[in-house]
Amino acid sequence: MSKSTEGFSKMALIIAVAVVCSLGGGIGSWLLLGKGSPTVETGNRPGNAAEKLDPTANAIQNGGAVLLDSFLVNLADDDAARYLRLKVSLLVDDKTGLKQVTENVALQMKIRDVIVQTLTQKSSKELMSEAGKKQLRAEIHEKIAPYFRNPKLVDVLFTDFVIQL
Repeated sequence: MSKSTEGFSKMALIIAVAVVCSLGGGIGSWLLLGKGSPTVETGNRPGNAAEKLDPTANAIQNGGAVLLDSFLVNLADDDAARYLRLKVSLLVDDKTGLKQVTENVALQMKIRDVIVQTLTQKSSKELMSEAGKKQLRAEIHEKIAPYFRNPKLVDVLFTDFVIQL
């Protein structure tokens, strides 16, 4: 076998292995990510999966978040001075209206005022449990939701929650 024939056969083998690997990877990806996994359909058929998404999941997919500055407040504990540091994000249903919310200084001030008023009425004992945090989230949502017309407020998220005992 000549050197040029030997070089050609090695090159052909390398190309064949690369093609087989590429095809295998493509087919594997198609099976894992395409056909083989459940996806959320967004077609116009009645009863499709997009209509079955809860509002929070829909807002995560189509909406956006309003990030608020941190809150540092005194809690309503009688026995000792306790503080809460809280970071709140507001999940809204339509990201096209985010600019209106973030640039509206009056709305931002009102939201912060309502949240501060709500937080300072709570004691550390109320907020230590998961149920207490859930109740606080619901209470904040109920109080500030009327200020959101477009976009609508979907959920209140706590991204940092520290109580100084």
